[in-house]
Amino acid sequence: MIVVKQWITWVIMGCFLWSPIGSAHPALNIAITGIQGDGLKNIQDSLAINQKLYAGAVDKLTSKNIHTLYRQAESAIRDALKPYGYFAPTIHSTLHAQGERWTATFHIQPGHPVRLKELSITLTGPGCQNKAMLDFIKNLSLKKNDVLVTPNYDATKASLLQLANNQGYLKASWAQNTLQIDLKKRTAIVILQLDTEEQYYFGEVSFGASPLSTHFLKRFIPFQSHDPFSSDTVLALQKNLDNSGYFQSVSIAPEWDRVKDRAVPLHVTMESPKAQRYKIGAGYGSFTGPRLLLSGEWRRLGDSGQHAASLLRLSPVIKGLAFKYFIPGENPLTDQYTIGANMQDFKPDTGHSLSQSVSVAFVKMRSEWQHTVSLNALNERYVLLNQPYRNGHVLYPAYTISHIVADNIVDPHSGKMISINVQGGNRHVLSTTSFVQSEIKAKYIISPTTASRFIVRGDLGYTIVNNLNSLPLTLQYLAGGPGSIRGFPYGSLGPARYLEVGSVEYQYRIMDEIYGAAFCDVGTATNQFNTGFEKTTGVGLVYISAIGPIKVYLTHRLTGPLHSNGVIFSIGPDF
Repeated sequence: MIVVKQWITWVIMGCFLWSPIGSAHPALNIAITGIQGDGLKNIQDSLAINQKLYAGAVDKLTSKNIHTLYRQAESAIRDALKPYGYFAPTIHSTLHAQGERWTATFHIQPGHPVRLKELSITLTGPGCQNKAMLDFIKNLSLKKNDVLVTPNYDATKASLLQLANNQGYLKASWAQNTLQIDLKKRTAIVILQLDTEEQYYFGEVSFGASPLSTHFLKRFIPFQSHDPFSSDTVLALQKNLDNSGYFQSVSIAPEWDRVKDRAVPLHVTMESPKAQRYKIGAGYGSFTGPRLLLSGEWRRLGDSGQHAASLLRLSPVIKGLAFKYFIPGENPLTDQYTIGANMQDFKPDTGHSLSQSVSVAFVKMRSEWQHTVSLNALNERYVLLNQPYRNGHVLYPAYTISHIVADNIVDPHSGKMISINVQGGNRHVLSTTSFVQSEIKAKYIISPTTASRFIVRGDLGYTIVNNLNSLPLTLQYLAGGPGSIRGFPYGSLGPARYLEVGSVEYQYRIMDEIYGAAFCDVGTATNQFNTGFEKTTGVGLVYISAIGPIKVYLTHRLTGPLHSNGVIFSIGPDF
């Protein structure tokens, strides 16, 4: 017996004008007691649909319609309870009016539910001993003596048939499909017998015209020849190719007219993007001046998936040219090798450096976590504030693990990012100094409403080194600028052993794709942990474009010798 608990729901409530002089249209409130859970929800949905139908396109009820709805409600309630095992409820109802406000009250005594007296699910045919299907039947949530909930019964049938199809039994069908209900005894009998018929397998996979070799394309196939044919596995192949970045569109078609010995061949048709892509970007900030970005991608260097990318950055603070070459691993979706080179002229307020670096790395995706192991060589001529120029070179390995999850990369309303990096070098191994360094970054986005979101981020870094001045400037911690402490020039805080940055930003949609924003940043880069924090606040506008958020902020320093204001402009996704 369901515990009787009062639950009142307002299905439709409103007050409308009959005419310009102010008379009101009738409004109907519905109160339901004595039932809860899925049964109550189904009743509410059913009555709401009926009420919407009678209100019509103008969304207005009349007194006549309300009486009609009331007379039909008992039948609708009985029908709404049947899927949950209650076929003979007792319903007490009243309808009262106070002016143009009507209240219909329904007190429901659901009675005894129908329970499963007998439950038999068996397999026949060549797949009668299939382990996956036998395990499914063994572990069913549907049990003898359970209340007969027909949505669960229907879901069980659909799931077993889908499982059979995914095990290669493409012609499986119900040899027996019996549901008998005895209303007098409140019992039900379920007898299901699935005839699997013959099992089908994956045959040859052929590819249409493509600049990539067949040998390389076959590395995306998630099954072996003669594995059981499965539509889910075909979709997995489609997803692999879509997510590879090598194609604009992918279409996969089973070739049923070429089936032989129950082996189903597949044909894959792909459309490749242009072999090269170039982009240009520009920006301006009060603390960085004008900025120019030029990037290039060479998407097909050979037929084995190798590709390259370059980036040129020009600004008064940073000028640099970076190049990276990508080599797919055995599994192109999870494994990748990279070779990189970088030249940079860096001029923060606190120093100057000219550096050249090369790196080799192996990148592996595992359970949504990206693992990167790299070996880096850095040669740098640098000067720190009030210090003479130095020459330094460091050979250092690094390990980075990162994780990004977001509901939408361009316009996320929910997501999180975490990145942990550990690196170090030894002066006895092709290095002018020894050091160990670690850094953890995190960002979290949450949306309390559909029109708003909070963005919280943090950055914490730690360096162990005997003489900080012997560590090249590009390896020391700096703070300030977009993505750090807004309102301070890029890299103006530091250089230092330690990095501490935190930020909270609130964004609210004010129209279409435009958000208003307010933020508070706090942090520092110092040689003494937890000291000398700088603080800034600001407001701004964020426009969600196809290439990511375009952000403009007005910033105000709360600390520092000059509590100055500034403007920051940036483009790019939050993750």
